[in-house]
Amino acid sequence: MNRRRRRPNLLLATPLLALAAGCSSTKPYEDRIRELTWKLDAAELAAEQATVDARLSERERGLALQKAKALQEQLSLSYDALRDARAQLDSTLHDRLTELSNGGNTGGGQLEISQYGGIVLDGGVFFASGSHTLTKAGEAALAGMIAILRRPDYAEYEIELAGHSDADKVTRTAGKYRDNFDLAALRANSVRRHLIEQGVDEARLYLSSWGPNHPISGADKAKNRRVEILLHKRDGETTVPASSPRGPSDE
Repeated sequence: MNRRRRRPNLLLATPLLALAAGCSSTKPYEDRIRELTWKLDAAELAAEQATVDARLSERERGLALQKAKALQEQLSLSYDALRDARAQLDSTLHDRLTELSNGGNTGGGQLEISQYGGIVLDGGVFFASGSHTLTKAGEAALAGMIAILRRPDYAEYEIELAGHSDADKVTRTAGKYRDNFDLAALRANSVRRHLIEQGVDEARLYLSSWGPNHPISGADKAKNRRVEILLHKRDGETTVPASSPRGPSDE
């Protein structure tokens, strides 16, 4: 702390002040001087404490800045590691989907992988018009994929079956399906049931219905009527790069 400067004892001046004022008693002046002296001492102590607090605050601020910098560096390293892991995971998943899409095309080539990361089961091939029942051609196309999905190296993946439709309102089949979401969900569930019947673990399968909300084609609405097979790591959802687009309908 800074040493407070020495002040003259104001009480020594009291008698002179009293005489100069012509007073017979010095007590009021002594009391006043004591009060002022006490206030001055208190003010000096407060100023010294404020100086100490400021120095401590500056030191704490410096330590906080150092800690923040260290945490920022750790966060940056974590982001780098996450990005590398994600890139590796996406690459692996894309390889899996490519293998599945090849296995699901009995006529050669490969089934399309949509921009949503799913293998496209074309509604015109896998389902009869206005129906959610799998066709024989659809079952045949699924056979190759089912054999792959049952392999031990695919056990770590959950399988999402996503139903999609075009944007046209259900009319001709309105008595059978309430709306496009209903039709899309039932088509996805038909694929799910077939996979279970063919030995795919039911616990790995789940459904979603997007109706017309995820089209893959603006020009050809028939392409939007489909079911997509998506793979998800059991420890988190993954995605793959988009391929060519497609689109939804109820028939």
